[in-house]
Order: sequence, then C-alpha cells, then structure tokens
Amino acid sequence: MASKTEQCLLRLETKLDHVHKDVEQNSKDIKELQTNISMGKGAVKTLVWLGSIAGVILGFIKYGGGP
Repeated sequence: MASKTEQCLLRLETKLDHVHKDVEQNSKDIKELQTNISMGKGAVKTLVWLGSIAGVILGFIKYGGGP
C-alpha cells in the first residue's frame, strides 16, 4: 500500500514540475507580448504624428498659406 502511495506522490510531483515549467514559459511569453504591444503602440503614435504633419503640409500646398 505504501508503494502505491509513493508512486502516486511521484507522479503528482512530476506533473507539478511540468505545470511549473509551463507557468514559467507563460510568464516569459506574457513579458514578450507586453514588449511587442508597447512597440506597436509607439509605432501607431509615430504614424499618426507623421500623418498629421503630412496632412498639414499637403493642406498648405493645396490651399495655400494665406487668405
């Protein structure tokens, strides 16, 4: 009976180790995703800024700067 209990505990320990490794990998993946999202947000802000500048310049060219 004790050997079955020990075997069960060993299997549980092995499964727990696998779960722990999966959690560590998920944490690394989450950090990588956060980094990618931050870069994406920065890229969008840059594109909006550049688009605004281009719109202003094209507006001045098309409609002129004066009255």
